[in-house]
Amino acid sequence: MYVNVPAPAACPGCQQPLRHVVLEGHYAKAVQVELCAACHLVWFDAFESVRLSGLGWVQLLRAMLQQPVSQAVLPPKMACVRCHSALVGVHNQTRFGHSAAMECRQGHGQLQTFTLLLAERGLLRAVLPVDRSSLAAEGRVFQCLQCGAADHAPQAKECVYCESPLLMVDVPRLASALLVRHGDVLQLEPDANPLALSCRGCGQSLNPTAQTQCPNCDHGVAWSDLASVRPLLDAVEPLLLAQQPREARPWGTRLRERQGDPRETQFYRFLKHANLVSPAQENASLHPEEAPPDLGWSTVWQLLVLVLVVLFTMATCRG
Repeated sequence: MYVNVPAPAACPGCQQPLRHVVLEGHYAKAVQVELCAACHLVWFDAFESVRLSGLGWVQLLRAMLQQPVSQAVLPPKMACVRCHSALVGVHNQTRFGHSAAMECRQGHGQLQTFTLLLAERGLLRAVLPVDRSSLAAEGRVFQCLQCGAADHAPQAKECVYCESPLLMVDVPRLASALLVRHGDVLQLEPDANPLALSCRGCGQSLNPTAQTQCPNCDHGVAWSDLASVRPLLDAVEPLLLAQQPREARPWGTRLRERQGDPRETQFYRFLKHANLVSPAQENASLHPEEAPPDLGWSTVWQLLVLVLVVLFTMATCRG
């Protein structure tokens, strides 16, 4: 697959060359981004929404993990990597909440920090009291996901160094986002889950797609740094690479399957949209030999509508 690679651009934060990364989107579509691991910044051309497959997220997270801690201080004003005009801050509403970014006035693209990008896709969540207690029980300190700083007040909402919101990795949502490729969700065996993680409190096996707390010791699953994501990436990547796209069905297969099905007629769709078809009647249309006769009010309404349609058609033809 040919990919047009743009000329290397400078990072708006540190002025070092950005790394060009080609990620896999849904249905093998290429998504190109520019990334600065030192400043934890990601640039997207032409406001392209991040529609990454599970393998694309694995690729992006591995690129982020090249430098999981960043002490870079971002300048208050940054320029577009294409036209060098000043970027403006914008706030967008997504289905996961509010999101922020820096956009080019000329429409060349947008810039986001690692934390804002992951939060925009719903892969991060708010900090809970159980998270801090779980980290303390493990002997770990609470870290900022953006810069890695650890000196925070117990109830702090923002990092005192980079002013990024203090968030945690939403492990079930991240694991679910990774398990998608070629438009299909990977099906895992419940008895032998290859993504199973060990509880850091007692060693109990946990399902990262569903469990946020150990059922044995009540220890919470708390990931406050990007390095904690690495074992999950190592477990899911071979499964994604083995996932093959579905074969296309021969042309006309769906049309032949729909022949003889009364539900595929336009009149039936009209009746169903008007709530004039009951579940019993829908079953009768598929299995007339099994369904009892239904002559209730719904049938009367259907006949009335049919008469009105016929009368309207006759009046239109005469006119």
